[in-house]
Amino acid sequence: MVDIPGYGKLSIASDATAPLLVVFGGITVGGVQSGVYMWNYMKGIKDRFHIFVALNNDVDGNKSYDALMSKLEVESLTASQQILYLFSGGYKMGLLNAKSSDLFSSIYLVDIWMGVTKKSHSIVPDFYKALVDKIASKITYVYTSFGANNDAARDYIANRLGSQKATLVKGQKSEEGMQTHMRTNTVAVGTLP
Repeated sequence: MVDIPGYGKLSIASDATAPLLVVFGGITVGGVQSGVYMWNYMKGIKDRFHIFVALNNDVDGNKSYDALMSKLEVESLTASQQILYLFSGGYKMGLLNAKSSDLFSSIYLVDIWMGVTKKSHSIVPDFYKALVDKIASKITYVYTSFGANNDAARDYIANRLGSQKATLVKGQKSEEGMQTHMRTNTVAVGTLP
C-alpha cells in the first residue's frame, strides 16, 4: 500500500497496465472513515486493479486526483483505463467539473447522496442528472430506495439508465438501513469489469 499523504492510499496491482479504480467514499460510519472502510470492499479485486481510496469524504477531489496521477508516474504505472467510483457522501462534483469525465471509461454512482439542503443549494441532484444525460453509457448506478435522499433524482437516473445499468439493492430480512446502504458496495464491486 502506497501512501499519498493528505489524500489517500494506493494499492498497486502486479500488472503495471491494470485499470485504475479511483474511489471516493462517504461519511464516517461507526467512527470509521471511508478511507478505512472502503478497503473492506476492495480486498477481492486488488489483483485486478490499481486502487486509490481517498482518506475521507472531505478530501479535495481535484488535488487528490492530481497527486494520484503524479504517484502513478513515479511508480511507472500506465493504467489501461480509469474508473471513478463514488459512494454515498463521496460525491466529487468538483473533480468532474474540473477534470473531464472523458478521463474515465466508467463512472460508478453507488448509493450517491443527492439530497437538497442549504449546503448543497440543490446543485447535487441537478449535477448528477445532467451528468447521466451527458454520458449515460459510462454510468453504472447502484442504489437503495433511500440513500439518495431525493426520490425524484434517484428515479430520474435509474429510469434514464434502465435496468442494465441501474441496480436497486433491497434490504434483506433483519438488515438495518445502514447495512443495506453499505452493501451497495458489495453489489457495485461485483459488477466492475
